[in-house]
Amino acid sequence: MPLPSYLSHLLYQTEQHRRALTADCIARHGLSFPKWIAMVALRRFGECSMTRLAKLSASDRTTLTRCVDGLIRDGLVARETSPTDRRIVVVRLTPAGDDLLTRIRADIRPLNAEICGELTAEEQAVMTGYLQKMLGGLIEEPEWKQDVLAFNARCEAAPA
Repeated sequence: MPLPSYLSHLLYQTEQHRRALTADCIARHGLSFPKWIAMVALRRFGECSMTRLAKLSASDRTTLTRCVDGLIRDGLVARETSPTDRRIVVVRLTPAGDDLLTRIRADIRPLNAEICGELTAEEQAVMTGYLQKMLGGLIEEPEWKQDVLAFNARCEAAPA
């Protein structure tokens, strides 16, 4: 098997196992993995349009809409019109959603440490750099690339 194919297989298998462990942890708090990812993006970026949230959470709009509808029903996020443009609908994390993410984080941190437990800090840093490089090569839209890779800048409500 050529190395690139094998690497893809290893990445896929690693993510599937990591995601299953994480999903089990998150489920104990009453959330699905896609709902949690959307909430994490909202915590990191603040209120966002559905289009921007879909990009930041790597989710298709249909799945994201169902997730957000459920999160609204549970009082974890709110949907409203943008204060700067009444044509734009934005979603934001509620205080209850923020509290839930804080509780989940306490369970996720030890799990993440366990998942990376076979790697030294240096190996983790090197692997992070390689994965960022690979992901950057997959994102075609330059306006999204930095936000997705860095996952650290607050967003303005972008047009849908």
